[in-house]
Amino acid sequence: MNSRFARFLTSATVLALVGCGGDEAMVGAMPAPAASATPTPTTAGSLGADGWAATSGGTTGGNGATAAKTYTVTNRNQLIQALYGNTATIAADGGVTAGTLDPDPKIIYVRGTISLNVNQALVEQSADDYVRASCAATRYGYADEAALWSAYYAAYRPAVWGNATTVSGTPESARACAADAQKKAVRLYVPSNTSIIGLGGDARITHGNLVLGTSAAPVDNIVVRNVTFEDAFDFFPEWDPTDSTTGRWNSAYDLISVMYATHVWIDHSTFSDGSRFDKSYPSVWTETVKGVDYRGSDFKVQHHDGLVDITKLGNLVTISNSLFFNHDKSFLIGGTDTASRTAENPSVLKVTFHDNYFRGLRQRQPRVRFGQVHVYNNYYEGTLDSAADYPWLVGWTVGQSGKIYAENNVFQIAGGASVTNLWSVSVSASRTNACVALGYTSADCAATFVDSGTVLNGVAVDAMSSLLARYPAVSGTSWRPILSYAYSPKPTTGLSAQIIAGAGAGAGKL
Repeated sequence: MNSRFARFLTSATVLALVGCGGDEAMVGAMPAPAASATPTPTTAGSLGADGWAATSGGTTGGNGATAAKTYTVTNRNQLIQALYGNTATIAADGGVTAGTLDPDPKIIYVRGTISLNVNQALVEQSADDYVRASCAATRYGYADEAALWSAYYAAYRPAVWGNATTVSGTPESARACAADAQKKAVRLYVPSNTSIIGLGGDARITHGNLVLGTSAAPVDNIVVRNVTFEDAFDFFPEWDPTDSTTGRWNSAYDLISVMYATHVWIDHSTFSDGSRFDKSYPSVWTETVKGVDYRGSDFKVQHHDGLVDITKLGNLVTISNSLFFNHDKSFLIGGTDTASRTAENPSVLKVTFHDNYFRGLRQRQPRVRFGQVHVYNNYYEGTLDSAADYPWLVGWTVGQSGKIYAENNVFQIAGGASVTNLWSVSVSASRTNACVALGYTSADCAATFVDSGTVLNGVAVDAMSSLLARYPAVSGTSWRPILSYAYSPKPTTGLSAQIIAGAGAGAGKL
């Protein structure tokens, strides 16, 4: 039998990486890891993926890893060395300057809290630290974050800069420089054949972004289980005055970004903005321009991007038994409306969501472009109250050529919600024609929505008929997940209690 499908080696000795320390500017390859305790019996394994992640060979992560490739990590340096197979060189600022990501099967156990927003000495970094990084200090001379933003706001106010072009000039260059300094620390890349598994009930990865795959180095076969992810906070979001014609702030970091990765299983994990809620960062603009009030909520300073975004060639992904709460732009499936042969297209972005608890999310639950996305047996809880930390805006969004197949989902939305609060549509006929022009079929490029068994505030509703009646460009005839993989939707009676009890990271939930 292929080792990828071999039985999980529970008797393997778990090895602990020795953390990088000291004040040296560079740290070379780590010494051989020392032995540590074997994981507790409640530790999640690498096996059990279902849905799209179980197709085309399945997803097993680091199953079958040798003892030498089985790690327990407690800080960022140790996590990096596990990802790189002990070949990474970590600079004083936290950036990885040398080393090769390790594609061999590996199991990385996470113990306790690991912040990614630290330097090589494991000191938590502030926005001022990044502004004072070498490139910013020598080229632009801003003393601190306050000085940079003071210049930035003055230069790019809507009444001053307008909406015709993206921003440029010294303040933007300084912002981009500080942002690059932060990116070196908070963005880590995950190689193929990796399982990242939390030990016990308190494993956390905070203040950073795990990236699965790049265009230069696609990856395959990744498992994430029993880990809490919090607050991928972008200190330096960019103001784009051309976004949505009136301008928007855009941040850089999801908690997990699946881009050029196939066979990904995220299970029994928890995701949120942590303690830094979006409402704490309202608009910084104080003016009305051409009838647009820039003080409004559309112009809040956005420091968080997605929870788990699946874009580019991300494919064969299952997200299951997980808790997602307190967030705005939750799940983006497909990052552009334009079909491509090398990025978003109808042959990829196949995702399954099941048995998840979505609480206090605002939108994109999920938003789907091009992909075939199966959403079943999930529980959604929210409120329309605008005073809430994260008031409900919309659940499912059928985007360009997106295909959503929804079954037996339960919604509890306070504030007088109706079936139209469950969905939205964003489809362009010209984009559909452009998709066909690339050689995809009309069926490939069509936007479709199928729904059954939806319950809203205790009452069965017909979301499908409601959507199709308003948007004839969306079809109700679609692919059927049962033709791709086996599954059995549970009835909605008692479903919310089952999901609340079992979703998310933590001992006893697996």
